[in-house]
Amino acid sequence: MSATKPLDISFFFNPKSIAIIGASATQGKVGNTVLNNVVNSGYEGKIYPINPRETEILGIKAYKSVLDVKEEIEIAIFVVPSKLVLASAIECGEKGVKGLVVITAGFKEIGEEGVEREEKLIEIGKQYNMRILGPNCLGFIGINYNGSFAAETPKKGHIAMISQSGAMLTGMMDYSMSQAFGFSCNISLGNKADLSAVDFIEYLANDDDTKVILCYLESIKDAERFLKVLPEATRKKPVIILKSGVSAAGARAASSHTGALAGADIAYELAFEKSGVIRAKTIEDLFDYGEIFHFQPIPKNNSFAIVTNAGGPGIVATDAFEREGLNFASFHESILHKLREHLPLEAAIFNPIDIVGDASPERYEFTLKTIFGINGDSKNSSDITTEGVLVILTPQAQTKPMDVAKIVKQIYTQNLITKHKPVLCSFIGEKSIAKARTFLKQNFIPCYNFPDRAAHALKILIKRGEYLKTKNLSEREIPIFNVNKHRVKEIFNDVKKDGRKVLLSHETSEVFDCYGIKSPLSRLARTPADAMTLQREICKAVMKIVSPQIIHKTDVGGIILNIESPEQAFEAYIQIVENAKKFGPRNAQIYGVEVQEMVNYKQQVKVNEIIIGVSRDPGFGPLIMFGAGGIYANYIKDVNFALSYKFTKDDARKLIESTKVYNLLQGVRGESPSDIEAILDVLLRISQLVNEFPEVVELDINPLLSFVKGYSAVDIKITII
Repeated sequence: MSATKPLDISFFFNPKSIAIIGASATQGKVGNTVLNNVVNSGYEGKIYPINPRETEILGIKAYKSVLDVKEEIEIAIFVVPSKLVLASAIECGEKGVKGLVVITAGFKEIGEEGVEREEKLIEIGKQYNMRILGPNCLGFIGINYNGSFAAETPKKGHIAMISQSGAMLTGMMDYSMSQAFGFSCNISLGNKADLSAVDFIEYLANDDDTKVILCYLESIKDAERFLKVLPEATRKKPVIILKSGVSAAGARAASSHTGALAGADIAYELAFEKSGVIRAKTIEDLFDYGEIFHFQPIPKNNSFAIVTNAGGPGIVATDAFEREGLNFASFHESILHKLREHLPLEAAIFNPIDIVGDASPERYEFTLKTIFGINGDSKNSSDITTEGVLVILTPQAQTKPMDVAKIVKQIYTQNLITKHKPVLCSFIGEKSIAKARTFLKQNFIPCYNFPDRAAHALKILIKRGEYLKTKNLSEREIPIFNVNKHRVKEIFNDVKKDGRKVLLSHETSEVFDCYGIKSPLSRLARTPADAMTLQREICKAVMKIVSPQIIHKTDVGGIILNIESPEQAFEAYIQIVENAKKFGPRNAQIYGVEVQEMVNYKQQVKVNEIIIGVSRDPGFGPLIMFGAGGIYANYIKDVNFALSYKFTKDDARKLIESTKVYNLLQGVRGESPSDIEAILDVLLRISQLVNEFPEVVELDINPLLSFVKGYSAVDIKITII
């Protein structure tokens, strides 16, 4: 993926002139709404209504065609019927229009006729070097204009919102009207015929008006470009995506362990994590995360305090902190002494701090200033370990919610210390605390109905901070091994010529040998006599059925162990083939029986069965799986996945450590540890193999026997296209 110059789509954000093709003088029509929105949003550039039957609309001169306009037109907004779009697009191309916002529906979303129309629109865009937003979208709302048919123009602010759904976008904009934040832009993607979310994210990452980027996406059009652009964009500002639906990876019928164990949404999850994207699970998450990133700083350390006037909510908050992996600040003795001296005897001074039910605003003020070290008498800044606070308030008879809110706001805005540390509130209730909650939010302090939600949002700040401490993907070292790609290519070509997709065992063994992955010596016997000859060569052997249609050999009696003589090999061949014909698929094609060197793992000090696999996602490429292997792999499901894209040794180690079997590999109850370095090497070589050969769609090693020193890839399956 070579570096490419970012797209120039600045004209969508700050156009000098706008044509509305299909502008209407009739109230209620989309063409009238769009023109009204452009005019009433305070747009200061030139506006050109295009309508062949009107000479003037809303007091603005109208034109029959963009070609009748003498001045330059930067963008054109389409609200004409779909059958008129292509002709108008050609006129825009001839005019030299830079960008089209095609609100009009009636394209690929309606079927074959629409698909053809959309393809022609894309061709016109390419022919005239015009970029296209849509079709079938709500429009584009920039910080300087509203080029949509939304009912209202949202408040200006610093959050960018990109949505694949126009209806979702209008709902989110309406919700924001009662919030403190506003938008730098609202972009409705529609069918994404040309421009996608990735294009706009790339631009917005360098946009001074944007601090946070929110997205609602149902699919990602160009996964390869996503993996290139997003890791750079997320270094510059937070990108939060609410992704609905599932990927194609889990939808197709899986023939391997890896495919069966891969979740429907795993590719997106891994791609987001790799790229530094923060994933919202709900619409509520989307706005909570946007708000907290917009208004609150990233803490230096994971060390927080809870201040509450009620024990129960304090316990709930404590549980939420534990669940989210948030650490409690340990107060220095000087802080504890001060709290004990000035708080009631029944107060809990250890974190969480319970300042009890009759807490006055002054008690909140004292406690917050003490834990932040801003009382004016702190002797040693190292005594202060609090990097952020959650302030909980429940309405008691003595409680003054608005006064407490004003104190929290004053402490946060007037002290340099707290300006660099997140301050969140949870004012529980509604009637008596609604005004205080609104006051806090209007002053850029997130205030949640319940502490669980606050802890969830705070965890996202920590996650962002941890990501920014990691190396850029471009800086990470990707190991490259000296391998025999030429021979692997020959093997794959031979398999394809044979009309097969699944490699035979002796073929997989050679492929692994070409990539430096150790597996037992394996040969194909096509007759019982062949089996006798090969057994003499290999000595102690395991024999397995060889058939592309028989995946799980044990299930059909297709494996016999401990073959130690030619006579045993002869009989085993006959038995295995009979079992395969009896218990396997009716039309299974049997190539013969594999005679494989049997690993004498009983002589090993320790043996662990591992599964390593690959399942290729149509968009994001190969997913590497690691976990507990053996015949129960599909039932235990102790596995995890990683993208093979820019797969480093650290990625491999993290993948291993994310499973339960990792504890066994480390050694338990006095056992010696397994050779984890050797397993890391296998993962890295597998990654190189599947990255260099896109035709590998599935790969399984089950089991890979892990020893104290070394390993053996016993049972291998490779499927190609």
